[in-house]
Amino acid sequence: MRPRTATDSPVLSFENGEKSTVLFHDAGSEQLYVGGRGVLRILTFKEAEVNQTQVPLRADEKVEKNCRSKPGVVQAECDNYIRVIQRLNGSSIIVCGTNAGSPKCWFLTNDTTLQQDKQGQALAISGESLAPASPSQPAAAIAVEGSLYSALSQDRSTIQRSYGPRKLLRTEDKWLAKAEFVSAALVPEKESNLDEIYFFYNEVNKTAGLDEEPVKARLGRVCKVDEGGKSLLVDFWTTFLQARLVCGGPTHPQRFNQLRDAVVLGKGQMGRGMLYGIFTSAWGTTAVCAYSMDTVTHTFRTSKLKGYTSVLPAHRPGTCVPYNSPSAPSKAVLSIVKDYPEIETVIYPEEQRPLYVLQTNDTYTKVVADTVLDASNTSRTVLYLGTDKGKIHKVLQSGGQTVIISELSPFQREAPISGMALDAATIHKVLQSGGQTVIISELSPFQREAPISGMALDAATGHLYAATEFEVTRLPLADCGQYRETCWKCVLAKDPYCGWDPDSKKCSTISREANDTASSFLQSLDPEAEDVCEGAAEQVAQEALKKVSVDSTSYIYLPCPLRSHHAIYTWVKDGTKQYPCAMDGHSCTLRFGENAPMDQGLFKCTATEDGYLEEITAYKLTLNAACIPPLSVTVAAGVLFLVITTLLL
Repeated sequence: MRPRTATDSPVLSFENGEKSTVLFHDAGSEQLYVGGRGVLRILTFKEAEVNQTQVPLRADEKVEKNCRSKPGVVQAECDNYIRVIQRLNGSSIIVCGTNAGSPKCWFLTNDTTLQQDKQGQALAISGESLAPASPSQPAAAIAVEGSLYSALSQDRSTIQRSYGPRKLLRTEDKWLAKAEFVSAALVPEKESNLDEIYFFYNEVNKTAGLDEEPVKARLGRVCKVDEGGKSLLVDFWTTFLQARLVCGGPTHPQRFNQLRDAVVLGKGQMGRGMLYGIFTSAWGTTAVCAYSMDTVTHTFRTSKLKGYTSVLPAHRPGTCVPYNSPSAPSKAVLSIVKDYPEIETVIYPEEQRPLYVLQTNDTYTKVVADTVLDASNTSRTVLYLGTDKGKIHKVLQSGGQTVIISELSPFQREAPISGMALDAATIHKVLQSGGQTVIISELSPFQREAPISGMALDAATGHLYAATEFEVTRLPLADCGQYRETCWKCVLAKDPYCGWDPDSKKCSTISREANDTASSFLQSLDPEAEDVCEGAAEQVAQEALKKVSVDSTSYIYLPCPLRSHHAIYTWVKDGTKQYPCAMDGHSCTLRFGENAPMDQGLFKCTATEDGYLEEITAYKLTLNAACIPPLSVTVAAGVLFLVITTLLL
């Protein structure tokens, strides 16, 4: 991990904070839509600044008054919290809010203006089946070809096609048991008629014993072409099937059963789509699991149906078939769908084990993903994982191994991450390699610590957007300047976005497109790779020598900023005598005491990593009772501590 504070990322602060923050971003755009309390913010990012346009969307006065008059109601929820922002087509974005318990939706035209009715008023429709009625109710929404699909975790959980040109459909009440939805995704196929829409959620385990999990993670899917039945399931899905999703294997000692978030990364050079999910165990431990979407779709198309003991008909229940097709499901097939909507096969992750388990007190809450071409034009998958403490881990999946590349902390206030999209608060950047999880760098662009409540990733422009309830920012996916101006620092970062350019002699961004130029970049993402810098080990970066004169009776400590958590740090006096250091946050600190008596001389802090030596800092310490320099002073328990403060680069 290479600690670093970002000072040039544009940040917008919310004056009073937001209870619910929903983000929407169009790939390739510089605009970010942020849903808040009674307002939709349209942010335009330009270089190091962000401009804001506010669209007020207050709750209806009558509805709000009625809400506040109800006994036992949480007064803060009697407002309009924006919970759905989705693009329906090239000229219209639908925006839905809770409207004090009576959901309501509006439409943006030209991306910034509310559509108006004939009387010149903002055109609005009921959002009862489109959005949740409370800011705390879990929900998911996705727009596909002009239709909005909503998954609502209300008294009766439903998955619906809730708005648009296609017939509106929903799940039967008995198909879902108190489901709590986390996300949704479109999984396109080569033939558009076979496109599927997946929903990810947790359900109450109705058959749980004393030693079993009270909830089960599930994924449900419907076909985009579904138009309901002709004589049975007329207003309901005829293709809905669901399956249990487990993070771990049948024999894995610890299973992670509760799903926190999920994202589907489309097919790229790897030739297949991947599902990445964040799961927690009953003990609060977080794990990340990866699933092949080829395996998932194949399982839905071949598995037996749970509880159904007869031979399945040739036309399998749940098959994607256009409504008027000759092979449209018969009434007999629809009756099977109606009574047996769950497949028997449990879906396990790749290699039937987690990708990795988070070994800290943090908990992941959100995930987005990107596909990157490295210097050798090899496709790499990068995950961005939001935490409940305002951090984001950036993880490179490579060959079944995981290594954390960097951690970003862009927010000032600690709070859970509630959403993400790719185009961050604290961000960990992780490389999966060698089966180990190693934090390589840390970015802290925010002053206020809070959980990240939304993220969006734009692969087209190379930016990651992130928000807490107090702030929102945009960060570059490729931030190669933080690896400084030496080849070995650039290569040791193991960042797939960055490589050492021998021509310009600096760490530079590798093009997202395959090209011949990138092949000249020096990069090593695999732990067994040999040194590619050819003599860079002899390069030693020296900072200006700091001269310090202190009273011989004082107690001081010398800080040494950490460049990497992979390195071995050493304090040496006058080139011979070694002193131990204490790892304090982002510093390897030399503390004088009984075991290390203070003495004058030249103290150097060096870091050694993979054969490379770097001199981090140096102090020439002189004991002089008559001369005490202007040091930062802290008094504690009657003891005077003199602290040398330095800029941690």
